[in-house]
Amino acid sequence: MPRFHRKPHRKSILRRDAVRIGGEEVEERSIALSTELKKDPAKHREKADIVGRIVGVASAFWLVEEESVYGAPHSEPFAATHECIVGGVVTSDNPDDESLLAVGDWVELARVPDEPGKGVVVHVRQRTSRLFRQSPAERQVHVIAANVERAFFVHAVTQPYFSRRLLDRHLIAAEVGEVEPVIVFNKVDLGIPPDVEHAIAFYRDRLGIRTCLTSTVTGEGIEQVRSAMEGVTSVLVGASGVGKSALVNACFGINLQTVRTISRKYQRGRHTTTNARLFHLPGGGQLIDTPGLREFALARIEPEELAFYFHDFDPYYPDCKYLPCTHTHEPDCAVRAAVDRGDIESERYESYVLIFESLNEQEER
Repeated sequence: MPRFHRKPHRKSILRRDAVRIGGEEVEERSIALSTELKKDPAKHREKADIVGRIVGVASAFWLVEEESVYGAPHSEPFAATHECIVGGVVTSDNPDDESLLAVGDWVELARVPDEPGKGVVVHVRQRTSRLFRQSPAERQVHVIAANVERAFFVHAVTQPYFSRRLLDRHLIAAEVGEVEPVIVFNKVDLGIPPDVEHAIAFYRDRLGIRTCLTSTVTGEGIEQVRSAMEGVTSVLVGASGVGKSALVNACFGINLQTVRTISRKYQRGRHTTTNARLFHLPGGGQLIDTPGLREFALARIEPEELAFYFHDFDPYYPDCKYLPCTHTHEPDCAVRAAVDRGDIESERYESYVLIFESLNEQEER
């Protein structure tokens, strides 16, 4: 059932409230006291006269592309039609602990009288999929992109250093959010270190994940990435400095995003993309480009469930003596025995243990 969401106000009085629907009282979340709260959510949605998709953020505004324009051929990659604010009351078909709005959401909005191109978001439709992480600042699930079919996780083979730990987190988040992962190993023109060569073979051949090797300098792999993006809505994710902006420019054939060099001292990228934006690809399909994310805490996973997302463990964990087994300390653990034999990579197991510990810490907090 749609839920009311209300922006907090420092003078608001919070209490439990209810709405009456069809003669029955349905309890709502804790929201600010207001005469507006007694309305039927369906009546509230009747205020909306436009359906559109959120395609970007600009300061305090959510940029929305009207549905009729969204489905038409595009001569320009970015085609926002309305600048929208979030109204005092917004209903949503999504869980309370998620970001209320995200780029990729389908929303219903009301036009602002006498202000063409302005609107107020009234309702957020249910997400079919999402890529999300645990918010580093709040006890909330941060939705990076909504309603996407594929996630392109961009990792540089060098400059900055390749992190298997981060890639493992990316792949788990994609599976939890019901998004198909594609790994992009970028900057191959700089030479691929042996450990990265080994990792590429592992994810591509052992786990069977679609993998692209790219260079925006030589053009290698760009057509493969562009082809994989056509006809679907994709999201591009990676840490700062891995070459996401250059990759976007290469896929579109124009300088769509600003490109900056990485810090040689700290081997870290500098933020160039500050807000997520949805672009229309020349050959069809959409691409959501996102800001660089150095931290990627997993959400909605219990520590005991983590092993089910490490699919190289699948042949072994049913043989553990104790089930459920965390594969960290229990005797006669088949997974740890497989690590000792070399059937499971030690680095992959170390990644599992580190993520397991971090999930335990999150749970305690």
